[in-house]
Amino acid sequence: MKQELGDPPITFTVALALILFDAILWFGFSILYILDLHPAIPAEGLVRWIMAGLALLTSGALVVLGILLHRRMRLAFPAALALLLLISILTVTDEFGIADLAVLILHMGTLGLLLRARHWFFQA
Repeated sequence: MKQELGDPPITFTVALALILFDAILWFGFSILYILDLHPAIPAEGLVRWIMAGLALLTSGALVVLGILLHRRMRLAFPAALALLLLISILTVTDEFGIADLAVLILHMGTLGLLLRARHWFFQA
């Protein structure tokens, strides 16, 4: 089956699904922080609320970028790459464990899929 000019490639569709999945993960992290269920974050103080706010902000940014990518807004593509790359860099600068490795693989895989679909995304 030949792909129509306007149809997104499977790499782009999977990347959008991974961005949505990532947004759900970050939203889940924010809930864990808010409910004080994350063992590595202290219960008292401002750190817990800052972490919850950052996770919620990340989740929202990923949802917005996913919507904008779906609508093929040109500025969303470099913004999505930048956000995924920033999250990847921050992931390896902290204590690195199995969960961090899974998140890093998710982000790098999404980055790779988006880069593979860039020609389609930017075509007229």
